[in-house]
Amino acid sequence: MNQFNFETLLKALRDATADAHASLDASFGSLDIADRDDYVRFLRAHAIGLAPMFADYRAYIETTLGLSCPDFPAMLRADLAELGEETADLPRVEATGAVGGAGLGYVVTGSRLGLAAISRNGYWGRANGLPSQYMEDQTGLVLWKDLAARLKTEPAAADARTSVASALAAFATFERAFAASARANQG
Repeated sequence: MNQFNFETLLKALRDATADAHASLDASFGSLDIADRDDYVRFLRAHAIGLAPMFADYRAYIETTLGLSCPDFPAMLRADLAELGEETADLPRVEATGAVGGAGLGYVVTGSRLGLAAISRNGYWGRANGLPSQYMEDQTGLVLWKDLAARLKTEPAAADARTSVASALAAFATFERAFAASARANQG
């Protein structure tokens, strides 16, 4: 019997990705974003991680959810440019496995919830007169509310395995992006 038969898709995603989520939170949480270099690395890692997945994410948000999708990569490019960072030189990572659909939506949109909490506590850019478009964006929270409501009512049926695999691949891609951002910081 499918382990997800009696759960919602949201619960299945939360349960199956808890370790990957905690690991990624620990990686990003190791940065002190009140420090300029760590803040830049934080933004770089997000830019690197979103790059290979954003087209699929946007398609899911606009096609499946019928919502307008903010251009998070453009926000990150603008923020990094304002900090004197050249985004064309950022390392590239490939998506770690097949990403798309509800699993990718869960990871990327869920990160907007975390960013809202982080930005409330402040970060180098805001403290130094350079507020971040990416960090200050509130439209991602609207997306999260809509997506969470959908996932709470959607039974975890046959597509749960695909959604979980996609979410795990998205978390792994961001982990690789975090590692790549360190190499970018040293160059």
